[in-house]
Amino acid sequence: MKSDNQRTLGIIVLVIGAALLLKQFGIIFPSWIFSWPMILLALGVVIGVKHGFSNTASLVLLGIGTFFLLRNNDILPFGAEKYMIPVGLIVLGLFLLVKKKEKGVNWEGNYDRFERKLRTGKAGRQQEGDPSDYLNVEAIFCGIKRKSISKSFKGGEITTIFGGTDIDLSHADLEGTAVLDVSVVMGGIKLIVPSHWDVSFGVSNIAAGVEDKRMPNMTLPDGEKKLILTGAVIFGGIEISSY
Repeated sequence: MKSDNQRTLGIIVLVIGAALLLKQFGIIFPSWIFSWPMILLALGVVIGVKHGFSNTASLVLLGIGTFFLLRNNDILPFGAEKYMIPVGLIVLGLFLLVKKKEKGVNWEGNYDRFERKLRTGKAGRQQEGDPSDYLNVEAIFCGIKRKSISKSFKGGEITTIFGGTDIDLSHADLEGTAVLDVSVVMGGIKLIVPSHWDVSFGVSNIAAGVEDKRMPNMTLPDGEKKLILTGAVIFGGIEISSY
């Protein structure tokens, strides 16, 4: 069954293809429609719709795309450009502070109070288990390392934008299936998992690499311990490895 990310990516590709076909028939489109800031804006909208525009990745992409789209087309008021980046950083900082306060997240890795969001999964499904069995990581213009020793790992969310994230699950364990939703834009995720976990990829990728570097045939995968990766990777990569 196709994931929501695959369907969304398919729609974007169809729209781009249709626009290019119409252009061949002499229908003229403004040059900015096919510019790289528009790609960032489209990706920001896709990720934003998926997360109800509460995901930091979507806001960063929308902000960067809007800034360069306005600047490249000389729409910015005279002298406004030098103020937009500082103002944008201030807005992003305020958003992160408010988001942290609302969710009650300890960004140093303690998620004992991160219960409201973790208890309700996608499509309103109820999630059971201790909140410490989940990951919620956001790496924006930075590098972050996290380690989980949960013996009943359930999954979570990882957002990486212009940065890197290292997740060590080598001493963790899971019961049944865990789902880890990732959003990677111009960054990378390195995931260390036990060699006997069955890892499945359901991510949509654009100019990205998703690779399982674990040594084959060293350990037969345990079908009862399955980690599913979903989400999107754009101009980045995901690497799976084991000790």
